[in-house]
Amino acid sequence: MNGLSWLLYFAEVSENISGTLGVLSIISAIIFAGFSLLHIIIPVDEQSKNFNEMAPKYTKTAAAVFILSLAGLLFPSQNTVYLIIASESAEMVVTSESGQKMLGDIQQIVSLKLDTIAEGITDTAAQAVNGAGKN
Repeated sequence: MNGLSWLLYFAEVSENISGTLGVLSIISAIIFAGFSLLHIIIPVDEQSKNFNEMAPKYTKTAAAVFILSLAGLLFPSQNTVYLIIASESAEMVVTSESGQKMLGDIQQIVSLKLDTIAEGITDTAAQAVNGAGKN
């Protein structure tokens, strides 16, 4: 598999990764908030030995999962990955010998098309001016 194949694969899984990490962040935030709230509400002398042993572990774990799941915000969207693929593909074409030959042809086609568009705009503007002058 080449780099583009891996990018195509990543484009498909990026949405799932972001969604999964988003769900994990919500769940871990709830667990973290719950244990933190219980630790604050329940007086220290009434907290059981099990709670005192368990709460810090779950709170630390939930906080770690929440921080790691925020990495999901850094994952690009599927559309962004496809744009990266298009950019990489275009670079491959432009840097190849046949791509260089085609690039000159493409520039001529674009130039001719722009000239045609400019002529159309000029004709439309002239008609607008002539039509306005008749009134």
